[in-house]
Amino acid sequence: MIQAYVLIEAEPTRVQDLIKELPGIELEGSVIKQIHAVTGRYDLIAFVEGPDLQSLGN
Repeated sequence: MIQAYVLIEAEPTRVQDLIKELPGIELEGSVIKQIHAVTGRYDLIAFVEGPDLQSLGN
């Protein structure tokens, strides 16, 4: 299992909704395990797990 952090830019009005909606979403074998709001250039950081590096990139 490969793990990665993904930095996400979002509309400020959508940040709270995305924190609730994104955990558990599966995309091509990768799963969003956690998501947190952050300050600075990006609005969210997601912790993602996938079977391999290619599936994380997709």
